[in-house]
Amino acid sequence: MRSAKGAPRSGLCDVVSWVVCAVCATALTACSRSPVTPVAGGAATSAPATAKVATLDLQYKKPAVVGSAVVATASDLPAGRTVDLVWGTVSGGWVVEDYYHFRGKKYSETTTSLGQFQVDEGGRLNARFVIPEDYGGVHEIIARIHGNPVAQNGINVTQTFFLSPESGPVGTPIELKVTGLGWRTMESTWVVNWDNQELGFVSAAATRGSAVARFRATGPAGDHIVKLYTGWQGLGYLNYEQSPVAALPRPQFTFRTTTGVVGDAAYAEPYQPQPIPKADASPSAARVTLTPTQGPVGTRAVLKGEGFGAGTALRLVWETSVGSRVTDAGFAAQENALGEVHADANGRIEHAVTIPEDLGGLHGLVVRRGDDLVARAHFVIETSIVEMSPRSGPAGTPVTIHLKGVGWTEYDNIYVATYDNAYMGYACGFNSHGDVVINFTASGEPGAHVIDLYPGIYQGPATEPQQLYRLPQLTYADDHPGNKIPALRFTFVVTPSSERRTPTSTRE
Repeated sequence: MRSAKGAPRSGLCDVVSWVVCAVCATALTACSRSPVTPVAGGAATSAPATAKVATLDLQYKKPAVVGSAVVATASDLPAGRTVDLVWGTVSGGWVVEDYYHFRGKKYSETTTSLGQFQVDEGGRLNARFVIPEDYGGVHEIIARIHGNPVAQNGINVTQTFFLSPESGPVGTPIELKVTGLGWRTMESTWVVNWDNQELGFVSAAATRGSAVARFRATGPAGDHIVKLYTGWQGLGYLNYEQSPVAALPRPQFTFRTTTGVVGDAAYAEPYQPQPIPKADASPSAARVTLTPTQGPVGTRAVLKGEGFGAGTALRLVWETSVGSRVTDAGFAAQENALGEVHADANGRIEHAVTIPEDLGGLHGLVVRRGDDLVARAHFVIETSIVEMSPRSGPAGTPVTIHLKGVGWTEYDNIYVATYDNAYMGYACGFNSHGDVVINFTASGEPGAHVIDLYPGIYQGPATEPQQLYRLPQLTYADDHPGNKIPALRFTFVVTPSSERRTPTSTRE
């Protein structure tokens, strides 16, 4: 196991308010605002211009990281008073509207309590606290008495990175744990390179700076370099020594791939439980439940309900969306009939439903009396692997991966593929109703080769650059916006070729 920390910054530091900028001038060295990532709706934490605010002296081991102990002292304060020590930060993260639309990131200024401490009879404050698990970058620490600032300073929290394990055969799951990733533009995104090839990006936009990047070991056997670069648009900044944030950490690790292979040839990581809206009901007080509420296409679910009129004939309707976001026609909601059901003499229904082949994500199962909506339940379709075929063959073998239930929203309708931890491309599921077929050609030396499909983001707001999107998000399990869909893992075994292949070119 290895970990890495960054050095204290001496250049650019974004700030959450002009007060922190004033603090930076003495506590750090220089600061400037980020022109890219705005903070919305923040409450001011600064003292009135006429108020006397003492310097809060902060002592801690540098660089400051999450979990570090800090001693905060100040003099000439009102004797015997109780001081509230607060930590300046932000709240927010990814923004999703109407389930479908991805709006990027948004943050608002806020504070959290570090505890209450007593001023001694000599007017001296001596407080101790631990840097909370939070975003990296500059934070203001303010001592307040009855809500009024009496002392303040700033602290610059840097990032930490921890890789585990350090060795294993092809297919070994690797975790890169990060803390202190920032919310500001230049501190928010890191890029993982495996053997000088881009693997994907690391973010913690909605998880207060902490997340776990997950990827797998690939071959050949021997040492492989895992390097992290800053790259706010998901592309590694190679000459970072000359960047405006040169002092941010860019850790490097070595993973040793050993002989052998672990893991199945094709599998989806476990799905996290997806959020399900409460079942809708009409004024008639009819109620329905669907069990289970999540699974792949073809799942057998049971719809139960009560509160219907005895013997009432009801229509079951499946809600979905059809179309494409890249054509003039666009897309629209659509209802597909699933059949009829009749309430029994007690006004109850119980009906088995086979989840149809459709887009991944949230769907409504509606009960209608004629055209009137009586009740609605919901089901989330999970992406499932139909097959990878073949699973072995010499270099040059055509390979097909077939999926069902790929999503349709702006944030979960693509999977981004890597081959031996190098970016290969992405696949979209909207236009084909979630049925996705990926074709590629096997390459590499004889042995096992990993093909991994990671959640990505199809597109962001039109007002911002789009380079970050359609790239593998390695922190998908913690920090993906909206649905937390899993990675899909495949292993193809390249076998020795019995004859020399002649390079060919085809045009379809």
